Amino acid sequence: MTRRHHTRASHWRITSLGTLLVLTLSLAAKADTPTLSHLWLEQPTQPEASALAYYLLRVDREAQRHQGLRLGEELTTLADWHALAGHAEVARGLREWRARIEALQAHPSRTPARADLAALLASPRHDPALDSLAAAGTCALPDWVEFWHFDGITRQRWQPGMDLRDLLHERPRRHWSAADEAWVIPPQGAPRRVGVAAWNAGNLPLAAGSRVVLIFPDPVQEAAWVNRTLPNYLATRLPSDACRPLTLPSAGHTSTERTTAQQTTAGDAAK
Repeated sequence: MTRRHHTRASHWRITSLGTLLVLTLSLAAKADTPTLSHLWLEQPTQPEASALAYYLLRVDREAQRHQGLRLGEELTTLADWHALAGHAEVARGLREWRARIEALQAHPSRTPARADLAALLASPRHDPALDSLAAAGTCALPDWVEFWHFDGITRQRWQPGMDLRDLLHERPRRHWSAADEAWVIPPQGAPRRVGVAAWNAGNLPLAAGSRVVLIFPDPVQEAAWVNRTLPNYLATRLPSDACRPLTLPSAGHTSTERTTAQQTTAGDAAK
């Protein structure tokens, strides 16, 4: 009985030591893996405080592209539905939405996450490895907010203290009064849903670079899908027309550095 208990205890200690060694090697390798914060620190000058930093993970790029393609298809179907229903103005507005999606598809995108140096240093587990990135960079703070309404898309000049009600009142009521709700997509952060009708009127401040998208009340499947998907897609678009990409090291270079670090760490542990 004692011998069996001793064998089990020895096996447990060996297993625990093995697990601890694996975790130690993993943490050491992660610490030596070049990350986006390392790249920011290597830059000769840091971005201005007002600049909007971004990055795009390789794993997100293809999914975003497919999402944009399907949005174009669903908006075409929804525009045709409104045209057949005699809503020529709305159909024209939806075709403008589709054209903007097609234009955005040709431009760089981002993973919806904080990418500035302060945020990455404050939360190292959200600091992406360089070899996981398809792109990174900064965008100058824009001077507009963008309104996706039922007559098309309008860019309104941003003013300090601007809010959603201000934006709505800048447009004719027929462009938005049929909606009960809208999405507000800030330049950084998750989309927020807010009421815009008389019975549920809400309000939100609008930062420069925000996009506001009306939610379609139409009882058709395409409208429901667009209402769910479009705000998340727009959250992956760059929030400015003036963006500067960073030069990323090649994936092979960073992978070699990481492998070397792992081998060195493993060799030292074995000694």
